[in-house]
Amino acid sequence: MIDFLLAFLQGSWGVLVESAPYVLFGFFAAGILHAYMPEKLIARHLGKPSLGAVLKASLFGIPLPLCSCGVIPAAIELRKQGASKGASAAFLVSVPETGVDSMAITWALLDPLMTLIRPVASFFTATVAGVLINRLPDSPPAPPASIPATAPQDSGCG
Repeated sequence: MIDFLLAFLQGSWGVLVESAPYVLFGFFAAGILHAYMPEKLIARHLGKPSLGAVLKASLFGIPLPLCSCGVIPAAIELRKQGASKGASAAFLVSVPETGVDSMAITWALLDPLMTLIRPVASFFTATVAGVLINRLPDSPPAPPASIPATAPQDSGCG
């Protein structure tokens, strides 16, 4: 049992060490977004739950050199600056699909045509994801703190 726990901790540490540079680069990108992208600009272009905002977020994410680990802090910063849920989701989907590493491996293992098709597919899937997220209803509000969630409700019949 101790050997299993030790192997688990060593494996977890290895994953943390391997992913740390990418996550730190994501935090760096989020800092750049925060420092140089005015909140009004983000809110104006990506703030509405519209198709235009989703399209812009999908296009904005394609050329960024972030991986699936590094995109999370950047997307959180976009959301904090006023981007809609759909635009944030589109950004989250489009960025890692077209990373430099994944494009290079596509070129090496498949062919140049597939390398050109990949950003188009990224744009399409990110747009579909963002539109679908925008169509989801907002979550219902939490029950008031004074009424327990398990309290019997009056049916109004008596």
